[in-house]
Amino acid sequence: MPEPQCAEGVTAIRKLQIFVLFILASLAAVTIGVRAEPVILTVTGEIGKTNRGPFDAFHDILFDSLGIEFTGAYAFTRADLLALPQAKLTVRYDNWPAEVSVTGPLLKDVLATVEARGDTILVRALDGYAPEFQRSDVEAGEYVLALEADGAPLALGGRGPVWLVFPPGEDGAESDDGLTWAAFHIEVQ
Repeated sequence: MPEPQCAEGVTAIRKLQIFVLFILASLAAVTIGVRAEPVILTVTGEIGKTNRGPFDAFHDILFDSLGIEFTGAYAFTRADLLALPQAKLTVRYDNWPAEVSVTGPLLKDVLATVEARGDTILVRALDGYAPEFQRSDVEAGEYVLALEADGAPLALGGRGPVWLVFPPGEDGAESDDGLTWAAFHIEVQ
């Protein structure tokens, strides 16, 4: 007859079993393409490189509510955007109380990553605001998809998690119109 195990032995076995299950679940998630981090920016339209499938009305409810459909897209997590070269830009507009320093990838680098082909770029915010930019202006300018402002990550409910920022006059205007806070979608046309 086997000797009864002590409670410590049972606890150690249970911890080992939980650890093994965690490892297996992690491997399965990687294998089936489940992201460990949420997508914060999706690029659609005339792009040559995608990493996600077509629009799904149930899962893509914000896109659905804004009437946006697509056959393929490129989805970026915060980590994906941080892996791109980071630019730092310090700006101030007349209607701002102070200067702000932002950090994030240049919009042109994001467009290069997805192999953008179109000439018109729309950067869409959660509320549907979607200013239009010419790709030639984006390529020549300092359009930053800011992930941080003054050293702190941008949060949803503020100007984040992604905020399109460029210097005054970059788009031909001196106002901060076009600076798109709470950006979640870029459409290449």
